Amino acid sequence: MSALSFLIALAGLSLGTYLMRFAGVKVGAAIATKGRRRIPSTASAGVDGHEENRAVGVGGDPGESTAPADSTERVTMWMDRATVVLIGAVFATTAIFDGKDIADPARLLGVGAGVLAAILRVPMLLAVVIGMAVCALIRTTGVL
Repeated sequence: MSALSFLIALAGLSLGTYLMRFAGVKVGAAIATKGRRRIPSTASAGVDGHEENRAVGVGGDPGESTAPADSTERVTMWMDRATVVLIGAVFATTAIFDGKDIADPARLLGVGAGVLAAILRVPMLLAVVIGMAVCALIRTTGVL
C-alpha cells in the first residue's frame, strides 16, 4: 500500500467517523424533542422581566411527553444492540481468522479463556491478561 492510498483511506475513515457521530447527535436531539415545540409563555414572566420558554406536547399539554421518551428509549436500545453486534463481528474476525487462514489453536484457546473469564464477570483488564497468558503459555510450551 502506498503512502498516498493510505492517507486517502485514513481521511475517508476520519470523515466517515465524524459524520456518523454528528448524525448521531442530530438524530438523538431530534428524537428527544419529537412532538414538542417551544412556545413563549407571556403569563409566566420571570422576576427580572425575561420570559420563560416551556416545552409543550403536540396536544398543548405541558405534561404530555411519553411518546418522545418511548421512542428515545427504543432507539437507545437498538443502538446498544448494534454496538454489541459490531464488537462481536470485529471479535469474530480478529479472533478466528489470521489473514485468509484460520488462526492457530493457541489463539483460539486464549480467546476462549478470555471470553470465559469475561462471562464469569472478571474485570475486563484481567480477562484480557488471562487470554494473553493462556495463549502465550500454549505457544511457549508447544502443546498445540
